[in-house]
Amino acid sequence: MGVSGVDTGAAVEATDCRVWCVDPTDAPDWCEELLSEPERARAESFHTVVARRQFAAATALLKVAVAGWSGGDPFDVELRRECPDCRRLHGRPEVAGGGPHVSLSHSGDLVAVALCAHGPVGVDVEQVNPDVDVDGMLEFVFGESERRVFSEIPDRRARRRAFFQCWTRKESVLKATGDGLRIPMSNVTLEAPDGQVRLTGFTNHPELVGTAQIVDLRAGPGYAGAVTVLSDRPVRVWELAGADAFAAAAELVRDRSRIAVR
Repeated sequence: MGVSGVDTGAAVEATDCRVWCVDPTDAPDWCEELLSEPERARAESFHTVVARRQFAAATALLKVAVAGWSGGDPFDVELRRECPDCRRLHGRPEVAGGGPHVSLSHSGDLVAVALCAHGPVGVDVEQVNPDVDVDGMLEFVFGESERRVFSEIPDRRARRRAFFQCWTRKESVLKATGDGLRIPMSNVTLEAPDGQVRLTGFTNHPELVGTAQIVDLRAGPGYAGAVTVLSDRPVRVWELAGADAFAAAAELVRDRSRIAVR
């Protein structure tokens, strides 16, 4: 299938999490056919073709992935997105009627979809934007101890890369908990002294310390990415990246879908 796995531990049976990353311009023409009427209306509400394409590709890929997991038809997959604050349809996606935990993200020319059956999941990808004022956002993103570590990175390019990598790690945590960016990222404290990311502090959810499994993604040149699964078991992340993502996901439902997969 062309997938690669990253495991956060081998002593205990791991929890599987699958992540698909794709350039939305590589999405097949039938993507929009999978959108419900409310989803099509939301897609049309975006002001740019790029944003509409991102939304359609992410939604279609998520439905194909869920159908592949359940053995069902992607046309029958219904996603709920109700925002807990305003009740509008732009909240965290959930599979109606029960199913795996899911998450999606998009930035620039990259869409990411994550699926995990064993615990809440959050995925985030970000384009490493050279125009972002990294120093002006440090207090929002980093706690005091993290800012000290960040300030010791001498190379400017490495600092920017580290900033976006930390951003994706923390946003993936906040997506998994359902908080999103309604709370400051600095409320989340992470450490990765040996390369394995650990949640060592969380002002809003102290009970999650030590139970969040956070894995960096190979999002591609110019991007950073991470996925978080809320589980006390180690997580095995399977990545499927690039143009093969739709082909591999669609292959799972080739004989069950009304889509003409070519």
